[in-house]
Amino acid sequence: MTGQAQANRTDMPVDLGIDEDVPRLADIMGSIALEVAELARAADSLQDLVGSLLCDPLAMPDANALVRGQALDAVVQRLQALETFLIALTPSLDPEWRVDPTSAADLLLLASLAQRLSGAATVTTEDAGAIDGDCDFF
Repeated sequence: MTGQAQANRTDMPVDLGIDEDVPRLADIMGSIALEVAELARAADSLQDLVGSLLCDPLAMPDANALVRGQALDAVVQRLQALETFLIALTPSLDPEWRVDPTSAADLLLLASLAQRLSGAATVTTEDAGAIDGDCDFF
């Protein structure tokens, strides 16, 4: 077989140097879609509270508060649209595409989010309070 014929064969094993421990890009995109979905649900649940406050004349500081309050609805709509986009995009990604999210995750201030997005081991609720960068007021 000539060199050109060997180069054109697709049944020959090719070592692409893929580290199986590095997450698939599709998995990372799926994790991002889940995070966006959770944010959309959280923001959506706040709409009732904001709506109640905006309808209370004693709670509404000025006329522009209603306009600013409507921005929450736009945030919810955008988050829901991003979730839909990511879910629709993910299956079109090549399953062999892998990316190491470690350096990107290291930039995040919320350790639990960084771990979820990077595919690191999940943190138990007992350990969550001991992680630097996380803060719960409730």
